[in-house]
Amino acid sequence: MLRENRQFIVLSIVLIFFTFVLAYYISNLLFYGKNSYEVYSNLKDRKVKLQKDIKTLQYENAMLQKKYFELKNLEPEELWKLSLHVYWQ
Repeated sequence: MLRENRQFIVLSIVLIFFTFVLAYYISNLLFYGKNSYEVYSNLKDRKVKLQKDIKTLQYENAMLQKKYFELKNLEPEELWKLSLHVYWQ
């Protein structure tokens, strides 16, 4: 009887220890690892910010292209070629 109780206690302690180690490992993966929820959340926020930046830059690019083509049409062709030649040297 005493031997059975001792085996049960040892087995219980080993299982409890194993459970704590497993819980620590899983919590470490979830909260501090490369695939943690925090990393996922940060990447999600960064994606939203980058998408907003893309829209802003596309709009700015469209405005600058419009301005560029308006200026190009106002200048004489020779002056335009000369300005390109100076720019590339």
